[in-house]
Amino acid sequence: MIDEFTNVSPQEARKLIQACFADIRREVDAYPPFVPETSYPEMEIHEQLVLSQLEIAELTCELEQRAFSISTFERAQHALAFRGIDLKLTSPEARARLLDGFARALIEQQRMVMARLQDPLAEYQPRDALFDKSIKAQASHSQNVGEIGPSVEDCIVTYLAAKKPSWATKTYTARTKQLGYLQDFLGREKRIADVSTADIRNFRNALSMLRANRGRSTQMTFKERLTENTGARVSDKSASIIFEPAKAFFRWAKEEEGILAENPAANVKWQSKSTSKSTLKRRPFHAHEIASLFGSPLFTGSKSQFRRFHPGNVIVEDAKFWIPIIGYYTGMRLGEIVQLHISDVVLEAEVPHFDLNEQSGSGDPKHIKTAAGIRKVPIHPDVLKLGFAAFVEKRRKWNKPCKRIFSEVVLGADRQASTQFSKFFARFMDIVGLTDPALTFHSFRHGAEDAFRNANLQQYTIDSIMGHHDGKVSASYGEGPSLALKINAVEAMKLPVSLVSLLKPKGEE
Repeated sequence: MIDEFTNVSPQEARKLIQACFADIRREVDAYPPFVPETSYPEMEIHEQLVLSQLEIAELTCELEQRAFSISTFERAQHALAFRGIDLKLTSPEARARLLDGFARALIEQQRMVMARLQDPLAEYQPRDALFDKSIKAQASHSQNVGEIGPSVEDCIVTYLAAKKPSWATKTYTARTKQLGYLQDFLGREKRIADVSTADIRNFRNALSMLRANRGRSTQMTFKERLTENTGARVSDKSASIIFEPAKAFFRWAKEEEGILAENPAANVKWQSKSTSKSTLKRRPFHAHEIASLFGSPLFTGSKSQFRRFHPGNVIVEDAKFWIPIIGYYTGMRLGEIVQLHISDVVLEAEVPHFDLNEQSGSGDPKHIKTAAGIRKVPIHPDVLKLGFAAFVEKRRKWNKPCKRIFSEVVLGADRQASTQFSKFFARFMDIVGLTDPALTFHSFRHGAEDAFRNANLQQYTIDSIMGHHDGKVSASYGEGPSLALKINAVEAMKLPVSLVSLLKPKGEE
């Protein structure tokens, strides 16, 4: 037993935390498989995944600030007591080490829970090096490989590290995943000098066979992600987007680092499949589709907060409720809505509006797609009639550190808040029977554009609300249409359905 009144060294702390994680792992392995209680298993699993993601987000925040919650302390105290350590009696330095390590163990626990939800029989490989027993073996192997030339894995790691400072977080996350497919296909142990043009060509051809839902299980190999079912594959465009980073990687290896004498990917091009010119990529919702969407229990009354698709008397006004309504009435991009800070909702002005900007302060970062996207968008009177002002007032009093008004929508792996909500909305549309691939959240934007045009409004006014740039030099002069002009345009919109008539505004019987 370690002397509880002395400091615990890093080596001793590491062994203690690894032992605690071994207990946690056995505990998770003993969990019974998740059994859905409704006829919407995917939505129930998604809700469980969100709960784990929220737990990970809170623990990550504790780690970054080195300020651990009472819950984390008590769980660590309980776990370490079985190892002969009283956390309260350790030195401040030892306590900091042990709490840091235990928080990392709890994060890994939630990752394992998420993996088990998606595949109960998968072999789980910890992402945190502290708990990955194979790290030393991999390091030893890398040294041996280095004697005969760098491996594909070594070069990809070096490439990502070199490019990370110049890439946005979203880009870095995407490239890591995309090059992970390349590494899995070629084999991480393969020497980069041994990669041939035929290998690259075969990789390109294999990408066109990727499953559309390839990202649902992190434990699947590249080969397991392929399918012979042409209807279940990714789009040609999506596959080409995955292929291009591989070409950039090999170009870097030859032209910037001199690792390769010849670039095996130089002459391998993506072979785009021809598509019909009449194929519609995206379209607006029709009136009956809007009625199906907003007439579902999520908006009219559900059984509970976690059973949102079974009819009932509970209306939960949260992100899932308000974001589609805002999208329908404004045509704002999903990313623009989800990243809104509470301060961006201006209700006290003569014209209540959303202030779309990139002023993040100490909150989650905001990104506007184009310069024209920085704008003020009036809030449609229908949105206010449905009780949005009351919702905003509650969120202003909400005791949450996040400044986003929809802070329950956690950041995805790409650090974008829209990623998780986009997945939810796609599942939601499947449940209400809207399975046309031309319909997505972006269809609200198409619908708003049509609603403005059908009101016979001037295009420059429409563009100023939608965040479009018409390409004319004159667009860069002045401040653009006033809010007074914009609200007149918003009130004139010819939308297919009034949600006020579909949903019962607060205060009405």
